[in-house]
Amino acid sequence: MNSAVAAPSNVAAMPPPSPTSRATDSSPHSIGLDTQLLTLAEAVIRLPRIDGKKVAISTLWRWCRKGLRGVRLDYMRVGRKICITYPALLRFFEELAALDRHTAPSGRPKFLHKRKPITSKQRLRALAEADAILERAGI
Repeated sequence: MNSAVAAPSNVAAMPPPSPTSRATDSSPHSIGLDTQLLTLAEAVIRLPRIDGKKVAISTLWRWCRKGLRGVRLDYMRVGRKICITYPALLRFFEELAALDRHTAPSGRPKFLHKRKPITSKQRLRALAEADAILERAGI
């Protein structure tokens, strides 16, 4: 008895995937079977420290789900784990850097755009009130 099953005549025979082939060639960000996946916890350990502090796992998750300045970190779920890749991290950081190059910094922070700037008279009044509060407190 022959255990080999022949492919139907209307289905083209597909060659076996090569070790470097991608899961789907149509997506530029697809992950191949040989790509090393990192859980968020592993990625946090391998990322450089910023001002002596590690990037928090919740920060990576927020970058995956909500993004940062319109750029999202590509991720995939493997069972209960959230995984990312080095190329995905590099793309994320490169896209943020590109935004920095294309966006001219404004004179005021974005959260202050809706507020009117205070006048020098208002500023002096606020300083006088602060001085009075400190004087009453004995400071």
